[in-house]
Amino acid sequence: MKKILVISIVLLLAAGSLWAAGKKEEVVAEEFVATEFEIPFLNCLTGPIASIGEYLQWGAERAAWEINQAGGINGVPVKVTGIDTAMSPEIGTVEMAKLSETALVAMGPVPEPVIMAAMPIAVRSGLYSFTATTSYEYAMQFFPWSISWFSPTDKKLPPVVTAWAKKNSGMKNVVQFVENYGAWPGMAKAHVIGLEAAGVNVLKEIEVPTDAVAFGPLVVKALAENPDGIIFAANAEKVAKIILELQSRGWSDNSKILVFSSADDGALYTTGGSNINGVMIYNYVDPGLDTPRWQAFREAFKADHDGMEPFSLSPNYYDAVYMIKRAIEETGVTGDPAKLKEERILIRDFCNNVENFKGLFFDWSNENGVPKDKPLFLFEIQDGQKVLVEKVVPTNK
Repeated sequence: MKKILVISIVLLLAAGSLWAAGKKEEVVAEEFVATEFEIPFLNCLTGPIASIGEYLQWGAERAAWEINQAGGINGVPVKVTGIDTAMSPEIGTVEMAKLSETALVAMGPVPEPVIMAAMPIAVRSGLYSFTATTSYEYAMQFFPWSISWFSPTDKKLPPVVTAWAKKNSGMKNVVQFVENYGAWPGMAKAHVIGLEAAGVNVLKEIEVPTDAVAFGPLVVKALAENPDGIIFAANAEKVAKIILELQSRGWSDNSKILVFSSADDGALYTTGGSNINGVMIYNYVDPGLDTPRWQAFREAFKADHDGMEPFSLSPNYYDAVYMIKRAIEETGVTGDPAKLKEERILIRDFCNNVENFKGLFFDWSNENGVPKDKPLFLFEIQDGQKVLVEKVVPTNK
């Protein structure tokens, strides 16, 4: 009996020692400390739309630079890493699969063919990604793991097209040149809604082939419809070349030409030159805004782009980086790989319903991943500059 008692005491002492050792180890366990927040950006940096990818990347990196100059995210530096998809859905899926293993959050993909191929991988792995340059109709297919930078197209675009039509009260018949690419056909359909709301007749659409290099036959076909107004939903360089072709065949009133936002790219201005003076264009950026933040962005962009003004989509990923910053700071995200799943969800839920986010141009709030109150701007082009004609605030209600 005495022997059994001694053994019991020894076992209890041993158990106590193990417990104490465990407690001691628990106390001294080091807390994870992030040394950098990396934000991968699936972008198109080479290929047909590399010029667009470049300024999207520029905007994101500009935001990261500003944040780091101000002390980082909770004192931790942020880095934007561009990953080139070369506009290839195959490359996009491979790269997204890699990111799904370790990335806390992602930006992109760009453009739509890559979005459609790669975002299902992000959804399956629970990786939230900022699809900030596509339309609502593309982004919503991957909710809640994607975010829309725009309200539904049929709510967003018609009011600005109606505003343009009302500026040209004598305009009765409008033809559209439409390239079948990404969100552009959907935008063209929204243009029709806006024209009809203004009492304007919409003529038969002119399809612009993606591989088109000669535009005379397209222009002849359009002019045969006897339009007194024209809208473009096509590649920027093609838009400029078609306008030049129209003018060579007698078109003279540029105010009755409306160019959609995606063509607000360098090629429109370099190819069109003074021949596009008076043309109207809509987008989401007002270069006349007089705030220190915007003016700093604008001057830095012009310095890096041969004096050209920032294009319509250039602030999108700039704002996305700042939204990620706010999400991390306000939800207590640490970047700890052991908490990857739960911290991805924290970022997702915060951004999808962010309140009063202070963007580069205006403040807005999201409801289930959709912005509620972003404006659009209608401009007249003069000597390569955009002169504000009207600000339009669509409603989601």
